[in-house]
Order: sequence, then C-alpha cells, then structure tokens
Amino acid sequence: MTVSGLQGLVALAIFVALMVGFLALDQRWPAHFRRIPAFDALRQAIERAIEAGERVHVSLGTGSVIGPESAPALAGLAALTRIARATSISDRPVVVTTGDGAMAILARDSLRSTYQEVGASELYEPTSGRMLGATPLSYAAGLPAVLANEHVSVHVLSGAFGVEAGLAADFGERAKLFVIGGTDDVQAQALFYAVAQHPLIGEEIFASGAYLDVGTMHRASLRAQDFVRIGLIILILLGVIFQTLEGPL
Repeated sequence: MTVSGLQGLVALAIFVALMVGFLALDQRWPAHFRRIPAFDALRQAIERAIEAGERVHVSLGTGSVIGPESAPALAGLAALTRIARATSISDRPVVVTTGDGAMAILARDSLRSTYQEVGASELYEPTSGRMLGATPLSYAAGLPAVLANEHVSVHVLSGAFGVEAGLAADFGERAKLFVIGGTDDVQAQALFYAVAQHPLIGEEIFASGAYLDVGTMHRASLRAQDFVRIGLIILILLGVIFQTLEGPL
C-alpha cells in the first residue's frame, strides 16, 4: 500500500471514530446548528403543498452512481427519504427524476423502503422515480413536462449539475414554483444563486440530511465534519506560526 493510501485509511478511520463518538453523545450533548433559511422555507413549502394537494418534485441531477459526482445526488437521496415521509399523508406523494438509470433505481428503492416504514406501501409507484434523459441537456428538456403534468408546486434540485442547472431552476421559476437548488459544482452553484429563489451555498447541500432531521447519523456526520475542519484550521495556523518563527533563523 502506498503512503497516500495509508494516509487516506487513517483519515477515514479518524472520521468514522468521530462519527461514532458524536452518535453516542447525541442524546447527552444535542447538536445546535446555525440557521439556514433555505431549509426553513423548504419545510414550510412542503407543508403548503400537502395542504393544497400538490406535489413535491426532487431532482437528483445528471450525475452517475460511480464517481465523485455521485456525492451530491446521494445527499439528495437522504433528503428524499425525509420528503417522502412528510408527503406520505398527501394525495400526491413525491416524484423523483434523474439523468442516470442507476440513480433512478436507487430513488425508487428509497421511496419503496420509506413508504414501507410509514405503513403506506400503497403509495409506491415505479414511475415515481424516473430517468428523463441520458445527457444533461436532454434531462433538462424533460423537466417542463414533469413540472406541468404532475401538479408540482415544490421544485427541489439536489444533485450533480453542470450548465443545465440554470435551465432546471428557470423552468421552476417560470412556472412560479418554490425552487431550492444545491450542488457541489461551483459554476452550477453560481447559476442557482442567480436563478433559484433559495440557493444552497458551498457545502450546505451535504448538510441537508441533518437539517431536515433524517436521522442521528446525519447529525453526527455533520458534527464530525466541523470537528475535522476546526482541526485542519488549527494545524494550518500552527504550521504558519512555526514557519514564521523558523524564517529568520
């Protein structure tokens, strides 16, 4: 094993240990996160959609299951379970779209397992998880039909997006829907910021599981990330101080 591979395993082991520790401390030391208005607005929009008999649409983007672009889509899957649970009392449960076939299968499995947990298995429909197009632009081209024909009022964009992010958000804005968008691509984030009502900035998309109260593991993961981030900042500052002190010698 190479040195870099060993370092990666050590870092992974430390992170997992931190997650387990924070998971054990969740009851005795509750987490307190900063307020993100986009998530507060999303909860209210979902409640209004349920009361009005309208549908929530979750877009997992155009990324594949394999590769770094899968990370934001998996974060979207975590949010999907919470949204599906909340909309299980509605006449029109959540609908999910993606640009990858394997991700569509994962979305269907998430919906099926969530409905089974809440005792509403009859709500599951295979067509609730759909692959709209094999390319980014063909996927974006299929979104207007979904938004118009499925009585959608909440348009959640959480996944891997490129330049099609602007189109995906603009379709929702033109239809006067509630639009929230998050991804890990900097250019797509800029498009969401310019077009979407409620953009998620930076890594806020990866905090969706914790903020939507999907489970204690998501809160523990977010706290572990903050702990590692603080540790890295301290190491960087110490390195700068030592380098500065050694400079004149």
